Amino acid sequence: MKKSMLVILLIAVSALGQTNEFILPEGSLTLAAARRIALEKNPGITRALKNIDASQAVLRQARSFWYPGVAANAGYNRMDVDMQPEWAPDMRYKDSFNDYSASIQASWLVFDGFARRANILASKHGVEQSEQLHTEAQRLLLDAVTAAYVQAQRSLEAMAIAAQDLLFNRMLEGDSQKRYAAGTIPEADLLNFSVRALRAETGFMQAERNHQIACTVLAQLMALPDAALPPDMRPARYAGMGEALLPEYETEMEYALKHRPDLLALKAGCRALQQQVRAKKGAYAPQVALVAGIDFSRQNDMAYEPGIDNHNSYVGVAASWDLFSGGRRPAQVREAAAQLAALEETYSETILHIQSGIRQALETARVAFETYRRNQQAHELTVRIRESVEKSYKAGAASLTRLNEAQTDLTRSAGAAALSRIEYLQALERLATETGRILE
Repeated sequence: MKKSMLVILLIAVSALGQTNEFILPEGSLTLAAARRIALEKNPGITRALKNIDASQAVLRQARSFWYPGVAANAGYNRMDVDMQPEWAPDMRYKDSFNDYSASIQASWLVFDGFARRANILASKHGVEQSEQLHTEAQRLLLDAVTAAYVQAQRSLEAMAIAAQDLLFNRMLEGDSQKRYAAGTIPEADLLNFSVRALRAETGFMQAERNHQIACTVLAQLMALPDAALPPDMRPARYAGMGEALLPEYETEMEYALKHRPDLLALKAGCRALQQQVRAKKGAYAPQVALVAGIDFSRQNDMAYEPGIDNHNSYVGVAASWDLFSGGRRPAQVREAAAQLAALEETYSETILHIQSGIRQALETARVAFETYRRNQQAHELTVRIRESVEKSYKAGAASLTRLNEAQTDLTRSAGAAALSRIEYLQALERLATETGRILE
């Protein structure tokens, strides 16, 4: 009776496990497609484009100083006059009247110590810097998309391994139920496969959770509605592995120096600050401008006169020169020079970071590929071992412990081979990110 109840319970547990859909999600989303969608829809890229528009507007503002300016003025005043001229001490004039005035003046800055030209050049370099920062935003976005995509593939491989382990243990569990009912194996052998199947289910669900999180992050980077990937847009499983053809460090570093957008943005920023230093120094020189204008004024409602009209026009040259500013101008020059020096140090630091990143990626890729080759060979051997032990166990020539060891070795070797393969691919993508080739 006890044996019958145990068999019924195990059948129920097995059926419960089979009702859950421990199947791999199927998708056809490639890494290239994910990158393309992210570049088209991610708000960060749009924000970087707006920054380019802003820097172009700053350039237009700087160029506007090449042109003359025209200003119109108008005014009205109610005047109360109480006047006693010195040349006529016995005469005193008092009156109230309306005063109307209007004027138009044009001015054209001719010379300002070349500060205007320096500001225009600085703004041009600012536009270039904004464009490179837009490209840098693309590079970082592609790197993030790649990381999420690879993480999704990693968890997908873990799901596949757990599913295979589950299938194997469920198959042996069903076979053990028959053998236990026939009295050829002990109860412990029967329960062993049930426990291992449940552990495989747990591993599958944990990998499925990781896969779902990676897909959510990927959907967020792709700016999809509700940050959710549709079922048909799930990442596809990686289905191939070629030979390792790693480039030389010198080649990759040379490419990075010419194409890394953050490095190019820093160069443009340094050139912009160099021009800003020149523009600040231009404040030491005088400013000379051509001026011309027309003035009109009228006073009416006077006690002794019906009204007075004045018309004036003029053309001339105006010059101004700040001889002393309390140390403001040299402080502005030192500020711009210090910012330039700090940015140059950032440039040097970035080069060191790129050099380190390229070397790390190359070494990681090399070791990962060699590890993958060995793990793949070990996996093929463990498959043969597990199949041989399984046959021996069914024939009664091998113990349950030996079969468990063989299955555990198989699961571990499959996981190690998949992990090293993905690490190799991830290292290649990391290398492409470090050099800037990912933008190609």
